[in-house]
Amino acid sequence: MRLSLRRAAAPTESLHPSTRQLADPELLERLRAGDSAALESALAQHWGSVVDYVRRLTSSVDTAEDITQRAFCQLWDRRAQWRPAGSLRALLCKIARNYAISEYRREIADGKSALVFTQLGESLASMDDRIEGEQLREALDRQIAALPARRREILVLRCVHDLSYKEIAAIVGIRGTVMSRWRGHAGGWRTY
Repeated sequence: MRLSLRRAAAPTESLHPSTRQLADPELLERLRAGDSAALESALAQHWGSVVDYVRRLTSSVDTAEDITQRAFCQLWDRRAQWRPAGSLRALLCKIARNYAISEYRREIADGKSALVFTQLGESLASMDDRIEGEQLREALDRQIAALPARRREILVLRCVHDLSYKEIAAIVGIRGTVMSRWRGHAGGWRTY
């Protein structure tokens, strides 16, 4: 139906340029009676102005055409409800305006939903990172706790508190250097 309305609007104008335009009350009366030729006349007479109006509201030709098509569909679907008084173009513009407002609200809601889901995804990812980090920290703490007391003390002073070997030697009271004991780690720590 979407493409058929768009195609119907343009060819009707070009194929029947001399077709007499119906006055809005007569056009509405014929629409109420279910006359599909009246819908074609309405399309020919008002399609361009309604599209232009909606395009100015939405800044998008595609959106304007989609909304205008929905307005004409509603005009046809509810044809029995329309009173044959007033301007058909005004009625179509009012219907199209309501669709444009609904579309705008939907886009805002979709944007908010997308933002919430993005933030939720980031929170879940950071929570996963935090849990993984905590698990790694717990495993590392268990391994460090399994070291003999003196080795654990040197490791903590060096890796956690970032002290120099000379400072560590002064704290733990080692003669010589901690470096030689530290290097011995690869081949096995010396017993103190």
